[in-house]
Amino acid sequence: MSISRTRGWLRASSCSSLSALLLLPSGAFAQSTPGISQLDTVTVTADRETTPSLLKGSQTLRETPQSVTIITRERMDQQNLQSLDEVLQHAPGITVQPYQLLTTGYYARGFKIDSFQQDGVPIQMGQMASPPQDAGIYERVEILRGANGLMQGSGNPAATVNLVPKRAPREFLANGELSAGSWNRYRGLLDVGGPLNESGSLRARIVANHEDRDFFYDVAGQKTSSVYGTADLDLGPDTVLTVGLQRQRIRSTTNMAGVPFYKDGSDIGLPRSTYLDVDWDRFDWDTTRVFGGIEHAFGNAWTAKLSVNYQNGDSKLKYAGANGAVDPATGTGPRLTGAAYKFENDQKSVDGYLNGPFEFLGRRHEATVGWNYQRTSLEQFSANFLTPVNQPVNVWDWDPGSVPEPGIGPYASRGPTRTTQSGLYAVGRFSLADPLTVITGVRLSRWKQEGAGTSTKLGNELTPYGGVVLDIAPQWSLYASYAQIFQPQTQTTWDGKTLDPVKGTNLEAGIKGELLDGRLNTSLAFFNIRQRNRAQVDPAYPCAGMTCFYISGGEVESQGVEAEISGRPLPGLDLSFGYTYNTTKYLKDAQSQGQAFASFTPRHIARLWANYAFPWDGGRLSAGMGVQAQSAYTVQSGGLTLRQGGYALVSARLGYRINRNLSAALHLNNLFDRRYYQSLSGPQWNNRYGEPRSVMLTLRAQY
Repeated sequence: MSISRTRGWLRASSCSSLSALLLLPSGAFAQSTPGISQLDTVTVTADRETTPSLLKGSQTLRETPQSVTIITRERMDQQNLQSLDEVLQHAPGITVQPYQLLTTGYYARGFKIDSFQQDGVPIQMGQMASPPQDAGIYERVEILRGANGLMQGSGNPAATVNLVPKRAPREFLANGELSAGSWNRYRGLLDVGGPLNESGSLRARIVANHEDRDFFYDVAGQKTSSVYGTADLDLGPDTVLTVGLQRQRIRSTTNMAGVPFYKDGSDIGLPRSTYLDVDWDRFDWDTTRVFGGIEHAFGNAWTAKLSVNYQNGDSKLKYAGANGAVDPATGTGPRLTGAAYKFENDQKSVDGYLNGPFEFLGRRHEATVGWNYQRTSLEQFSANFLTPVNQPVNVWDWDPGSVPEPGIGPYASRGPTRTTQSGLYAVGRFSLADPLTVITGVRLSRWKQEGAGTSTKLGNELTPYGGVVLDIAPQWSLYASYAQIFQPQTQTTWDGKTLDPVKGTNLEAGIKGELLDGRLNTSLAFFNIRQRNRAQVDPAYPCAGMTCFYISGGEVESQGVEAEISGRPLPGLDLSFGYTYNTTKYLKDAQSQGQAFASFTPRHIARLWANYAFPWDGGRLSAGMGVQAQSAYTVQSGGLTLRQGGYALVSARLGYRINRNLSAALHLNNLFDRRYYQSLSGPQWNNRYGEPRSVMLTLRAQY
């Protein structure tokens, strides 16, 4: 049975790939639910039968005992979400904090997200491991919130983000888009694919895009070019071979400094266009990714899949930026600081699994067994400027061109840091009764890190999983789950022993519904996360200079409520709403007992997007509105508290389908031009304004 191509805004069939996040297969128990149609007049179909998905198993949102969000290609186009940053900014419960070096931090439930996958294969992202991700190559982005150690191995109990790329289609397609917007932002994309022979057994797809943009702050700019190609070959009626290549090139004038605050932690109120670096700042990034896989369907409804992923990245940075808090009396304080770096990154990932049903005690169950492997190597080379750049900076009257570009001294490295982890996993989904399904799983992991003359090993780490789903009505299910994840530590005790890993435990319970014949998905979840064994300085052995000894005495807690509604409640109306209430607390800590451990996490986060295709003239005209709202957050730095008050950002869209092939859309973001800080760091530097009001016009062609 083949999987039909659908164009649903949040289609039911796309839920099948959730198994790549948690690997709790349930294809044998899938319920027949129609998909959700795309905006305008596109018709949707969905295949909900027990066919193998492109990833691992087949399950719906209701059958997953954790909170899950899927953002499809159609929604990305509808909201004009052109990067992974923009996608996650609109996802329920996720906060996005821009860092230096074009990198971004993603957070969920008070913890940093460090679990990522490409088409179900674990990868490393963040900091220098991976460049900013353009969203043009992805078919959808899947987000499973909470711990996911069963499939991922090590990490934080925050969330897992699975990036599902576009596949080669069985029928010809050609899509293109041109965009122009605020701050000289121009973008073009071409997406072409289809069969390469008469039988259609060989198929290919190429996605190429280029973006040239400035930013709302002065001087900085960025050019990004990427090409993605993939091909599928049917080796037989039951076997498919996939290969692909992705290359990305970034050339940018970066902004390391951000803006400082006063020494007392109060906001200076500098213009959002402020740029306190030099005009010869440069950050270049080149990345190549090669991937492949083979999938086979056996005659007894079992499937096997093996996937491999290799990525290599090289980047170069040179910068000088203002660093230092401003004295409110004299206006002085910041001085230029700068350096030059090179980074070399290499990562390899493998994932293989076997999945299928079996009969036991007269009932049909399902099992999955598999193994994955990940090895990353990151090496940093640093160099000093031959001419020091440490002059004072007047933050109100700074000329980025006033400092001559110095020469760069020799680069030096302490050697690469290599991290290797692997794990065997097994999952069973047991149908104990018609309304009751119990899921159990376990993973056995090994982890090792080497670098700079040190080596840390962790072997035979067991990670259990348990869940239960109870159907209380044809459209409603109650669920509960227990999930673990571990995070190795490199700190040592006074006698030289490495600390035990941090253990994250996620307890979650809730209710999920598929309403209006499956056109509307709803969920309400209550969660409690505890992270134990966090490193604490040993009070019996006070730090001597840079030397400290540690004990595994720290513990934190994050708890809250998540609610989500998504789908098409009315003809022509696409709706997505998410609300998160989250509190965090130090349960055991030498200095911060009882305080919030993730004060940068807003207590309240709400995300809303609605788009309506007007019924006249065949639904050619459509309009949308979005709201991103959150309560206040704070950051502690050197005894000071930096605070950003609560705010709401409103976006709007006006779209028109010119004919069956062409459409145009005008997007407005931060409609009321709210001034706010998207991230805070400390009074010295690296505080980042959020983007002011912006506009972008996009023309799309589909054939």
